[in-house]
Amino acid sequence: MAGIRGLQHRSRTVYPPDKAVRAVVVLHPEDEERKLYEELVSELGVSGAEVLREALRELHKREMRRKERRARHEAKLSDPAPQEELPRAG
Repeated sequence: MAGIRGLQHRSRTVYPPDKAVRAVVVLHPEDEERKLYEELVSELGVSGAEVLREALRELHKREMRRKERRARHEAKLSDPAPQEELPRAG
């Protein structure tokens, strides 16, 4: 039985740094992503592999920005700026 699409499965693969990695993506005719893929290949006039490379770069950038925002937010929560005391009346 196949696993759930989109979830990372138990790591069984080690990627040797000196060898190429081949990513295989099967896009069935009824998949929404196939329509998007075909549209991008046609509009950009590049190969399907280049579309996937660009998608990986964009996803990586998005995840790095998300991690940076989360780290800033957590830093702000753990180290709040000192509050200025208001002068007391009277």
